[in-house]
Amino acid sequence: MTNGSLKSVKHRVLADTRRSRVSMIYFGGPPLSEKIAPLSCLVPKHEDWLYKEFTWSQYKSSAYKSKLGDYRLGLFEKQPLLTHMSSE
Repeated sequence: MTNGSLKSVKHRVLADTRRSRVSMIYFGGPPLSEKIAPLSCLVPKHEDWLYKEFTWSQYKSSAYKSKLGDYRLGLFEKQPLLTHMSSE
């Protein structure tokens, strides 16, 4: 959605071992047919997009075929990102 201008971080929890802890997850998302694309206010020209437009359903299918922690946007890149490949 930000076309790479904002980077997400890996989720990590540091728990206090002296106290009990409860974790709960909640998965939410848009309708399966919803199109995912960069925000036009961040990337006004379509040709500057790093990723092809895709649906939430396409993303979920891709995610379910990959391992947890894998890079999940690779299938949607317009061209391979050299910065991503060199960081592995």
